[in-house]
Amino acid sequence: MTFFGALGTAVQGITAQATAIGHISDNVANASTIGYKQVNTLFGDLVNNKVIGDSKIIDSNKHMGVTATADFGNRRQGTIIRDGSNTTSIAVNGAGFIPVSRATGVDALTREPSGFEDTTYYTRLGDFRMESSNRLVNSAGFYLQAVTAQPGQTVNLDTATPGDFVVDTRPIAAVPTSTVGYSINLPATALAGKEIVTGIGVIDAESNEQNFQLIWTKTGNNTWDLNINTTQATPNNFGPITYTFNNGVLATAVTADPNATIADGANGAIWVDVAVDYGSGSQTIRLDMGSNGVVDPTELPSLTQYAGEDREASNISINQNGLRGGEFKYVSFEDDGRIMYNYENGRSAIGGVIMLANFREPDRLERLDGTVFTESTASGEVVFGRPTSGTNGVGGFITGALEQSTVDIAEQMTRLMVAQQAYSMNGQVISAADTMLSRAVDMKR
Repeated sequence: MTFFGALGTAVQGITAQATAIGHISDNVANASTIGYKQVNTLFGDLVNNKVIGDSKIIDSNKHMGVTATADFGNRRQGTIIRDGSNTTSIAVNGAGFIPVSRATGVDALTREPSGFEDTTYYTRLGDFRMESSNRLVNSAGFYLQAVTAQPGQTVNLDTATPGDFVVDTRPIAAVPTSTVGYSINLPATALAGKEIVTGIGVIDAESNEQNFQLIWTKTGNNTWDLNINTTQATPNNFGPITYTFNNGVLATAVTADPNATIADGANGAIWVDVAVDYGSGSQTIRLDMGSNGVVDPTELPSLTQYAGEDREASNISINQNGLRGGEFKYVSFEDDGRIMYNYENGRSAIGGVIMLANFREPDRLERLDGTVFTESTASGEVVFGRPTSGTNGVGGFITGALEQSTVDIAEQMTRLMVAQQAYSMNGQVISAADTMLSRAVDMKR
């Protein structure tokens, strides 16, 4: 190798080490950046080959050198730390990226996004917050993309593609009561005239809780009358419905009330249908008392007459399927990617699903500012999968948590010392070659 070859190789060495120091600098600067992936440096030697016939040999008269290229560790998993204060923080555990979009501008009046780029970006930065446009945006300014769930619509998540997602903050509608599940064991030893009162609040179409009272009166041996009291409705009373028991189970059920439709247990079912109007239209409510001939009186629902302690009713259970409406309260994420709308009345509903994006070569994604990546030819095309489902090679989510930077400061300091020494030694080579060249020139004088 000539003097000039040595100089060229040393210059390449300095350039390569400067590149490595640049990568180390980026890593150290982003040691606290959520979702950041450490960049390492790969060094490769350069050999000038000389072709002689069909063979390739090293020409010792030509200098060799070194190259430095970035090694992106996008696959590397960062430490996950809980962030319980935010219901829309989410960390990716395993392979995959969260799809996001970037706004093209902001409306001057509303300060909301005026539009979005066509490009889909991918990130591991999951510190989302809901902004005034009801979209979920992370600290880098990228907006969450998800599959939106529509009421009454079935979505195939195996083929669904995420898109612009807007949180629906409208109140959730009431679900009027249609069924009251009821179990009771009437005391066989009770005296005639014994009255047992139970009841429950039912929900009308206007989301109001209304009275639904059940009054049992023993009228004779093994015979009970049931009256259903709906004082706030029209009509406000149904019955009596007369139930006769034999050996603890229902024998007959009859009523003279034309407003009550009954199933007497002859075909197994025991129920009473009543149509009530609480001021918001007719509403049919079924009092479901299960199946006749239930051996175990604790089986729900059920209607039996066995001896009870102190001649009182037992095994009483009552529930209803109505749900009150409510105002939107907050949005939250689940580990399976579901986006949940939570309401002030304690109800919740699925608003959408966050999918995970995977690539054949995630380390070959193109890096951009804001801890985001874009698809490249080398990375392969994006494939979406459901979190924690095992589909398409994606990982899962941990909600209320954030993935920390993969940078190890101690490791970076060690790499920096090595790079500094290598940089210095390459400088020494240049100085030595320069001195030798100067002396060679002086010898000719």
